[in-house]
Amino acid sequence: MVGRRLLPSLALALLITLPARAQDLPDLKRGDVIFQNSQSAQSLAILLATDSPFTHVGILDFDAAGNPVVLEAVRTTRATPLQDWVAQGKDGAVAVYRMEELGSDTALAVTEAARSHLGKGYDPYFFQSEDTIYCSELVHIAFRDGAGVALGQVQALGDLNLDSAAVRALIAERWQSHPACSDGQAQDAESCLALIRDEPLVTPQAVAEDGRLRLVFSSFDG
Repeated sequence: MVGRRLLPSLALALLITLPARAQDLPDLKRGDVIFQNSQSAQSLAILLATDSPFTHVGILDFDAAGNPVVLEAVRTTRATPLQDWVAQGKDGAVAVYRMEELGSDTALAVTEAARSHLGKGYDPYFFQSEDTIYCSELVHIAFRDGAGVALGQVQALGDLNLDSAAVRALIAERWQSHPACSDGQAQDAESCLALIRDEPLVTPQAVAEDGRLRLVFSSFDG
């Protein structure tokens, strides 16, 4: 059973354990949506494609002992201790968004919906399938299934900025194993891109721009 009680000394714990740029984090609530710029190999491509500093996102939850964790989709979908999650991002910068009308029971339903995907592999193709999961997809479907609210506008891949060298390099690296392009369905990266331009996806920036969320904290410059 996931612990329902917040640590009374959570703010003090954050002052001690989190990097300096995140030391002023407010009291966090289950269901808060937390963003960072990850240091993964694909982070630059996501940043340029979405014109956003946010390249990774997760959902704030608490473990059975009341310790804050982030439910995230990385190599596997997992619950990562908050201090470790912050430390894995660039410069320790985080932004926290909150759905103010999210009641405690609904917030619990959201995190339980996210937890139902724990252990699934990461989806490097951002493909429309829940067999594997990418970060903003986890947030989107957890709120959809737990709160009846699908956070983040769904876009087509072709709506993003795909012209940068970093994005093109990522497509060139992955196209041959893409589910829509493998088995001879495409001859090269460009023909693969033509096949997948209409594929739907939801980005971290699209989640952040959802009007049902309010920014409650950011340590990002600007």
